[in-house]
Amino acid sequence: MFRRNFLFGKDGGTANLIDVGSDDLYQPGKGYGFVTEKNRREQEGLQIRELNSSFEPMYWYQNENLTFLREDENGCYLDSAEEVAALEAQAGEKMPGSPRRIPLLFKVDVPRQGNYRVTLTIRSEEEMGEVLIFTGRRRLAFHGCVQAGEFTYTMAVNVCDIVPVGHSHIFADKTVDIAVLADRPRISALTVEEMNCPTVYLAGDSTVTDQPGDYPYYPGTCYCGWGQMLPAYLDARLPVSNHSHSGLTTDTFRKEGHYAVIEQYSRPGDYVFYQFGHNDQKLPKLQAKDGYQANLHRYIKENQARGVYPVLVTPIARNTWRLRDQTYLDLLEEFADVCLELGAQYNIPVLDLHAHSKEYVLEKGLQDAKPIFFPGDYTHTNDFGAYKMAGYVAEEIREKCSGYSERAYAYLAECVTKGFGAWEPVGQIKVPKKPEIYKDIPDPAGDQVLLSEAEQLERVVRLCLKEELL
Repeated sequence: MFRRNFLFGKDGGTANLIDVGSDDLYQPGKGYGFVTEKNRREQEGLQIRELNSSFEPMYWYQNENLTFLREDENGCYLDSAEEVAALEAQAGEKMPGSPRRIPLLFKVDVPRQGNYRVTLTIRSEEEMGEVLIFTGRRRLAFHGCVQAGEFTYTMAVNVCDIVPVGHSHIFADKTVDIAVLADRPRISALTVEEMNCPTVYLAGDSTVTDQPGDYPYYPGTCYCGWGQMLPAYLDARLPVSNHSHSGLTTDTFRKEGHYAVIEQYSRPGDYVFYQFGHNDQKLPKLQAKDGYQANLHRYIKENQARGVYPVLVTPIARNTWRLRDQTYLDLLEEFADVCLELGAQYNIPVLDLHAHSKEYVLEKGLQDAKPIFFPGDYTHTNDFGAYKMAGYVAEEIREKCSGYSERAYAYLAECVTKGFGAWEPVGQIKVPKKPEIYKDIPDPAGDQVLLSEAEQLERVVRLCLKEELL
């Protein structure tokens, strides 16, 4: 069984430990190292976010070095607060969102796809305050305050192939990625070892997927799917493998090769969660009682035939309201109802995220619900919102799966935790603007604005449903 132990900082000279210094940057063939803007620019493989941490510098910093690694007797670290302050001084104004942080990124090669137990140790002579740990493609593993002394945390991480955005074929992935965020993020020791356990595979759309995070990072201005926050509510016995992607339907998830990855790597005793609907409803052939229902039928039957346990998740509700009378417009109720019907038919759990998210939006209202969505968007959550939605999913797992006679579903419920407490936005959330000094750096998205694209998609949905909002 594969196992690697790393000691960070000054050379420990200890047998069976790999000493890591601040100058150890990841290189192909080396097997481990930090990821910075410098080696990201030099290595094409580090530029594919799904094969890495999914943290990327804001596009206007594409030619800048933001990560300056240091080391001492307690490990390797960077002074994120100092570097962000320098960027703000250079721009002549503070960035919206507080505090913004630069992640400490570390990468380890592993021999094969599968599940790994990752134990991270941080030794600090002073309180670190709020610390975030992400694994894989920006999946939240820990959020909380770390006191002075030694802090050790163990996580379950899945390593699996993926079809990256913009590509039409499967890319192999055999690396474990760790991201630590704090005012002064630090890694003192790290152990990566293979483990045998079930896996939760996720199949879905943009509201579920592992979204990238721009840095200097602030959780309110990153798109985020609830799937990448689900590990925060599962213990170290159950890793998550997320194959959801933006724009996918129950049809294209299969046709574009994402389901093939799950078929290849899932084993009897594993789980597959399905949450679709947002894009299916835009196509006449994939309406709730038509192709959507038929495709879910097929997935369920195929999973059960292979000893894999299907779980349906009703689609997350949008923050959409009729303009004419300010009443709530539920665009996905029919799709949620089909999930509930299929659950009863096949006697499988249905996690009613639609009901929970709709209740939240109705309770808060249009304006007060906005802080958990990406600024200006009413479909896609930010990190705060995705964490909240993942909490609803975990609550549903605990409630719906614990009573099943099939041991596998009961085990799923046993692995659910309470998460890391409340994580709420404070104040107004604004997307950073490109500083004037970087005015000549072109936006790689060109003239396309994500918000206007989202609005166009919503307009298509409303036209399909023949809803008159004015």
